[in-house]
Amino acid sequence: MPMSTPSLGSRGRLLLISGALVVALGLPAAALADTTGGVPSIQPASARDATIQVTSVTVIAKVIATVSISFTCQPFQSFDWDTGQTIETTVGRIEGGGATIVQAQGRTIDWGQIEIFGGTATCDGSAVNTVSAPVTAAVSPWKVGTAVVGASIYVTDENGSDSDYATTGPVTVRLTSR
Repeated sequence: MPMSTPSLGSRGRLLLISGALVVALGLPAAALADTTGGVPSIQPASARDATIQVTSVTVIAKVIATVSISFTCQPFQSFDWDTGQTIETTVGRIEGGGATIVQAQGRTIDWGQIEIFGGTATCDGSAVNTVSAPVTAAVSPWKVGTAVVGASIYVTDENGSDSDYATTGPVTVRLTSR
């Protein structure tokens, strides 16, 4: 007895072709989809033995916004490996931190992020240390106007045995041009 092949009929063929067309048209859109994770979040304000403040944000040629921050940190209790004793030191190293800018531009949300690493800090509880970092616009050029900025700093002693950190949380600022 011959084996029978099921017939799709004209409606079945139309449905099959339509489904294949939808899949074929959907592939280029999926390949171009934004998979970066979207707008980054800004950490809430927190601190341990440090303070931080965004002092200015200046737009340069619409694509870079220079974020300037100031911070203070407390003296470190540093372990001296030669003597086995803990000593107090005011010499700090910037081991991390960063700045994030988020700006609404009509229906678009522009944003940019930069990590801060390297450099020294005086951590005596009163010296004001400053750092500036260029933040590149990720979506469209920065506009002069209101934005939200968040910054953080992480400072350690030379041995990495004690550390201070601070985050600003979201701060409303006005982007200005030079």
